[in-house]
Amino acid sequence: MDEVLAEVKGGKVWPLYLLWGEEFLVRKGADELVKTLVPDAAMGLNLAVLDAASPREVAQELATLPLFPGRKVVLVRDPEFLAPKKGKGDALAKARDAWKAGKRKEGARRLLALAGRAGWGVDQLDPRVPGAPSVEQWKEELNVDLAEADLAFLQEAAAFCRDERISAPEGDASALLELLQKGVPPGHALVLAATDVDSRSPLLKFAQDKGRLFERKVAARHKDLDLSEISKEFLAPFKKKLGPGALEGLKERIGGNIRLLQSELEKLAVYAEGPTIEAQHVALLVHHAREEEFFELTEALQKRELRDALSYAEDAMGQGTHALQLLGAVTSIVRSLLENHAWLEKYAGGQPPRTGRDVEARILPKLEAELKATKRKTPNAWALAFGMQAAARYERRELLNALVACADADLALKSSASGKLVIERLLWTVCTRA
Repeated sequence: MDEVLAEVKGGKVWPLYLLWGEEFLVRKGADELVKTLVPDAAMGLNLAVLDAASPREVAQELATLPLFPGRKVVLVRDPEFLAPKKGKGDALAKARDAWKAGKRKEGARRLLALAGRAGWGVDQLDPRVPGAPSVEQWKEELNVDLAEADLAFLQEAAAFCRDERISAPEGDASALLELLQKGVPPGHALVLAATDVDSRSPLLKFAQDKGRLFERKVAARHKDLDLSEISKEFLAPFKKKLGPGALEGLKERIGGNIRLLQSELEKLAVYAEGPTIEAQHVALLVHHAREEEFFELTEALQKRELRDALSYAEDAMGQGTHALQLLGAVTSIVRSLLENHAWLEKYAGGQPPRTGRDVEARILPKLEAELKATKRKTPNAWALAFGMQAAARYERRELLNALVACADADLALKSSASGKLVIERLLWTVCTRA
């Protein structure tokens, strides 16, 4: 990226810049590129940001001369016409998020573009209409797991499209490709920022041959994760580097959360007095985010907050978390609640402790003997107090039923059921009172 930014500052502008990969890195890179291409003073007039636009609409904007002379940049975020038919993660998320944010036209157009990949039109969006694609067909054709909330969204969006006469944006990229091959006006540039790209797209080949292509991918599996170059990039403005063991410590604590990585590196750079961030700095300042990955879900289930649990699950699956991972987390949380409930009844007479000191005074002396016999570590007194308070919100039979529901959900997911629907039903079973 530094090489391209230097090119731009030197006056060299390519007609197409395509950035794709991890969402945070792609958005960050696109923003840096756009700011270099178009100075702040000209952004309001010479920068066009298009959401859910068709290739033809992008071409028209790219060919249009700006109001005042100078460079013109067209920025398109997550263009549907670049995405593969079966995308990774939640392909419906962009449409749903735009709809929730009040950008109904954008949300509807993104939805229509997604449905169009399977050959479905606006008349087939409403799940109540005879002949509309089933939940199973959405999964099979587009790799989209529809939840109950998504069915309501499809129904509302279908009505909106009919009322506003919104049609699917054209997915054919020939008009845009023709303009790029013929040549855009001098100083004009198109910046495409995408999280997923169809490897067969002619725009990808054009970016490789006659533009600039940036892949900012991050390994999905922890063992394959390499944060070295990204860390150097984030630390460059501070003129600092990571010492021996520091990178490994960050990887173990943060995993592939790139947004969090940048935040933690900035904190470490400010804290470290010398030019090197040592492993002990990481151990002191960076929490185990990977271990706390499902903290929000844990808190929601402990408080029996169904809405918060559903919201977390929707966001997590939208970012690529598999339903089986969420099921594993829910199962672990339920087992922990069940264990705390047993200790609550056995060592506290069913009366939850108010503080950690209360635990130390009347519960730990009895519990330690049990834990010692099984060679288990004694839990933190305050953590045990909170755990028992959470367990007290449930009856034992409710937690046992929740554990059975987890087993049923595991079977359903392994039988190719809709991940979202399975997780929704499970959370409903766990959180609602029997």
